[in-house]
Amino acid sequence: MRKLLLALAFLLLTALAAPRLVVEPEDGVKPLLDLIASAQKEILVKMYLWTPSRLDVVEALGEAVARGVKVRVLLEREPSGGRVDLSVYQALKDRGVEVRLTTPFRFVFVHEKSLVVDRKLAWVGTMNLTGSSFTANREYALILDDPRQVAEVVKAFEADWEGKRLDLSRALLVWAPSRTLSGVKEGNARETLLALIRGAKREVFLEHQAMADPEVVAALKEALARGVRVRLVGSPQEPGDTYFLAGAEELRQAGADLRFLPDPYVHAKALVVDGEVALVGSLNLSANSLNANRELAVRFTRQEAPEAFARLLSVMERDFQAGLTENPFALPPLEGVIPWQEAPKYFGRIATVEGVIQQVEDRGTVAFLRFGPGESDLRLVVFPRSYGLFQQPFPQSYLGKKVRARGRIVLYAGYYEIVLEDPSALEVLDGSP
Repeated sequence: MRKLLLALAFLLLTALAAPRLVVEPEDGVKPLLDLIASAQKEILVKMYLWTPSRLDVVEALGEAVARGVKVRVLLEREPSGGRVDLSVYQALKDRGVEVRLTTPFRFVFVHEKSLVVDRKLAWVGTMNLTGSSFTANREYALILDDPRQVAEVVKAFEADWEGKRLDLSRALLVWAPSRTLSGVKEGNARETLLALIRGAKREVFLEHQAMADPEVVAALKEALARGVRVRLVGSPQEPGDTYFLAGAEELRQAGADLRFLPDPYVHAKALVVDGEVALVGSLNLSANSLNANRELAVRFTRQEAPEAFARLLSVMERDFQAGLTENPFALPPLEGVIPWQEAPKYFGRIATVEGVIQQVEDRGTVAFLRFGPGESDLRLVVFPRSYGLFQQPFPQSYLGKKVRARGRIVLYAGYYEIVLEDPSALEVLDGSP
């Protein structure tokens, strides 16, 4: 009887500590806003990229401050070689949030995407705080409630807040960088990842934005050689891309089953081994991510989190089945005309799109003609060298006009866009919409 009670208690604790999976773009931003709204004492946020399209999260944090919650946000100082968005930074400060930028030279990037509420719940995701992350990208997040895991996220936040080294040699979660400095082991990501791949018996299933780390690619090829099935889902890339395409094609030649998913865009970083163990988080399969960035991922099993695991595998399987066997960048131009709203479906293809220009903007270094107000809505891009070639005054003369534009549909900083070099690629149709 005592053994039965202990077993039931263990099962109850396991169920309580099971992470919950959030899937984007299906779930939207509501799960994150709900988590913030539940805070009573403290919120800790660590974020790589935060754009003005996610001021709803800024407002939610401001409301938390107003009800007495202490909020601290640590932002990557120079995401993607640029700079932190000062409008977001100032908006946070204006709402009483304590904001810091990451310590220079501590990591190449603080690429972690996490949020902790009351030191009881932790959001660990693949997504940045951008519009496209919740509307146009394939992203995953786990909401953790295991006290030990949450405490570890808090401990790393406090260390990174102060710019101090942290010994993660006995980590429960998966951290990068995988390096030892001055006797301090700062992460376990590379060894955890390679152990998962090398321990696979039947299948390694990946949905990833990057495939650029030579040791990871080699381990996957070794798995293929011993009869393990390797499946990989990523988004289309331009020929010559070395971040995803080169490694993905190398694996395909070694026998991997490769699929290109045009929509939603794969920003995910998810791996499932033998249908039993998963790894989800900010960790890209690149040398920089594994060796030099602050990254955070969660390793969990089907037994530990049956609902989250089943949903993850189901979404990945659906994406694999929807994926294309050929890279759309290598396909011929699309025939006919498509509404601009369908552009994400044809990411990578040369296509003719039609719609009304609802907004125009000239930033001096670039001009945008936007079909819609959303971050995932298609925009036409013109650089200053070409301004004089288009209808004048440019770009104001195109506002409210129904147009057809032809070019390759690409993705930049979360925006689907067509870059126009020549006015022949932009036709103004007769009359108003």
